[in-house]
Amino acid sequence: MVVAEDVWNPHKEVGQFRHRSFLYYDQLTSIYTKNRATGKDAQTATDIVEEMDAKDVATTKNPEEGSTYH
Repeated sequence: MVVAEDVWNPHKEVGQFRHRSFLYYDQLTSIYTKNRATGKDAQTATDIVEEMDAKDVATTKNPEEGSTYH
């Protein structure tokens, strides 16, 4: 996510995070936003965490794929 410089200026204590990747940002916003799905395809927070863990295990077992996170 890119944010204008003037947004960061009043928050000096978090400036260290400006140029860092935030692992699982998309998944966590799905968990913590107020939009909630219902129905047969809805996922709970537990479903999402289990899916993330499964992907981590798959990548760990296949180090050639590696991680694209920096």
